Amino acid sequence: MANSTAAPIPSQVKKNASRSERSERKKRLAKAAQLAEHAESAEQKDTIESPNNAFSDKKNIMWVVLSGAMALTFVVMLFLPDTGMGDGLISSYAAMLWCGFFGAALFRYRSASGWSGFAYGSVIGLAIQFTSQII
Repeated sequence: MANSTAAPIPSQVKKNASRSERSERKKRLAKAAQLAEHAESAEQKDTIESPNNAFSDKKNIMWVVLSGAMALTFVVMLFLPDTGMGDGLISSYAAMLWCGFFGAALFRYRSASGWSGFAYGSVIGLAIQFTSQII
């Protein structure tokens, strides 16, 4: 009987080992959760601190596409019969304005002066309007 009291009971050994493993596992899970929470807060902080620059970004292709689509709409309407855009002073202004916007957006996208792009686009729009009157 003396030998049996000196040796630990197998069930107690397993409990002590499993408790320490569980506590280590809990610590690792807690640390992983804390790191994940920290990463989420850092990600949210980055999105909060960097506002959307869609209006001031010169390299935003959407302005070029949108103004080009509007310019193309008015230019096509100049050449189509019975659209109401072929004659009159408003058609000149519309063609000059939208072609100017397209030129300005295109020049700003290419890192050039937006004002010179607007001027070139307006001249091209006026030339297109005169061409549509001849045709």
